[in-house]
Amino acid sequence: MKIFKLLMLCVFVFGLSTVKAQTPMKFGHVNTQAILAEMPELKSVETQLQTEYSKLEAQLTDMQESLKTIQMDYVNRLQTMPAEERASLETQIQEGNQKVQAFYQTSQQNLQKKEQELKTPIFEKVTTAIEQVGEENGFLYIFEEAGGLAVYKSQKSVDVSDLVKAKLGL
Repeated sequence: MKIFKLLMLCVFVFGLSTVKAQTPMKFGHVNTQAILAEMPELKSVETQLQTEYSKLEAQLTDMQESLKTIQMDYVNRLQTMPAEERASLETQIQEGNQKVQAFYQTSQQNLQKKEQELKTPIFEKVTTAIEQVGEENGFLYIFEEAGGLAVYKSQKSVDVSDLVKAKLGL
């Protein structure tokens, strides 16, 4: 009885490996950067980010101009200015510099956060389309072509970029 079970197990395992060996392994590759470049949603995001950047840049320029006016006043009147007024202007200049730097840093962080917020759904949409193409077409793996992950691309690797574009309606 034990021999029969062992024999059946061997036949079962051998049968599975034979079936698996007969199933062709399909590998694909995709260039997501090229796909993203064609997506109108990404172009819209870039426009929104550029508008936000321009607005923040204008605010920063105004702050710098205001600070520059105080600095010029300080330089022009330095020789005739009482010590108390000089100390007050020096404090204003120092605080103004700190405000400009803080505004710049905060603006950069906010722009990066907004960019991530706006682009994440687009990246997820592309990832979902790639996964669907993989499932629907029986790919074992789909590699990112532009990322340099694939060091060898044989003729057996299928470029699925057009399938992904079709899935996205591009």
